[in-house]
Amino acid sequence: MDWLAPVNTLTGAAIGIGSTLPADRIRWRRDREALDRDTRRQAYAAFMAALSDVYTRLHETARETLPASEARTAANEAFTTSNLYPLRYELALIAPWDVMEPVNQAFWKVRDLRDLVAAGTHTDAPDFRAHVGDYLKATESAQTAMRQDLGTSWPRGVGGGGRT
Repeated sequence: MDWLAPVNTLTGAAIGIGSTLPADRIRWRRDREALDRDTRRQAYAAFMAALSDVYTRLHETARETLPASEARTAANEAFTTSNLYPLRYELALIAPWDVMEPVNQAFWKVRDLRDLVAAGTHTDAPDFRAHVGDYLKATESAQTAMRQDLGTSWPRGVGGGGRT
């Protein structure tokens, strides 16, 4: 009968450990997923902010009447100082392909806009307006993909292309 107390203690310890480990594993997985989602959210926000900054600077350059060499310099500077390339590479490491495809499209559209502005195109040119429309559609697609990846619903399900 002296062996019954240690056996009961070991059995109780095994039950306690056995019930705690799965709960800890579930908590760890949930915390890890939240951290991954927050990392992607921050990277998505940084990329979209840089993309918006480049677009704004390109639009301002195209609105001005600059000599061709100055327009080219301003357009290239707006693009290179934005950190779009490093931010896009960061997304390539952490974002799923469902996000990267529209991100790449938006990146390429703003790069095309850079080339147009560098060539001296002004805001009143039909080519400029068409490129801006393509860029805005691409950024909206990228935002939608990012929101889906993060589990937010807007603008999906809202009429009029996400605008109310």
